[in-house]
Amino acid sequence: MKMKMKKFIAPVLSLTLLMPGIAGAASAPQTPMTMMKASVNTPAADLRANLDHLLSEHFALAVTAMAKAYDGAKDADAAYKALDQNALDMQPAIASLYGEAGAKEFERIFRVITNTQMIW
Repeated sequence: MKMKMKKFIAPVLSLTLLMPGIAGAASAPQTPMTMMKASVNTPAADLRANLDHLLSEHFALAVTAMAKAYDGAKDADAAYKALDQNALDMQPAIASLYGEAGAKEFERIFRVITNTQMIW
């Protein structure tokens, strides 16, 4: 019983962090101003959208990889490699914000393979 409960703790806790944002977005009034599409095309807006997408994907990949590793799934290695590739995909955006030193520090912290040496 305890084993099954532990299996679901990480995804459930993750969902509790997302629910307030989803609820707020769902209850936004649909006025003509909020229904208009944004028309800002700047490098900063593109960078923010790209980072938002990659960080959201990183979260989903991390939860999936941890669950697969915990379950002892055969494809856990592939899930961690996908997570690592996502971190590599973020490096150019991080470098554009914080320079090469910041990108190296980001790599040290975020890359799964270099951090864990794939020891599961």
